Amino acid sequence: MRQFSSPITVGLLALTLLLGSQPGRAAVDPYRLYLAERGDIPWQSLSPEEQKALRHHRGKWDSYSSERQKSMRQGTQRYLKLPPEKRREVEQQRRQYEQLSPEERRRLREKYRREHR
Repeated sequence: MRQFSSPITVGLLALTLLLGSQPGRAAVDPYRLYLAERGDIPWQSLSPEEQKALRHHRGKWDSYSSERQKSMRQGTQRYLKLPPEKRREVEQQRRQYEQLSPEERRRLREKYRREHR
């Protein structure tokens, strides 16, 4: 008796062999899985331009909430769309802000919140 192999038979045989064998286990980084479950944005997933703009936050990035990461990334993307002249202005303002005392920064944040409600 001669048996004929059809593509369907071969496919079913291959599927049976795959399902019956030990499933292959892909190496999963538990830390990246943890970040994904929290909804965090891994630093490595940021573009090089985003990483450069956010370089001051590199060491603390993973400790930020997913909401803060998302907000910072959106702000960075808006910044990257600015013309070079406007970027220089923003950088100058950032440097001025960094030179303020903690009390001056607090007052400035409160003033901003009042004006942008």
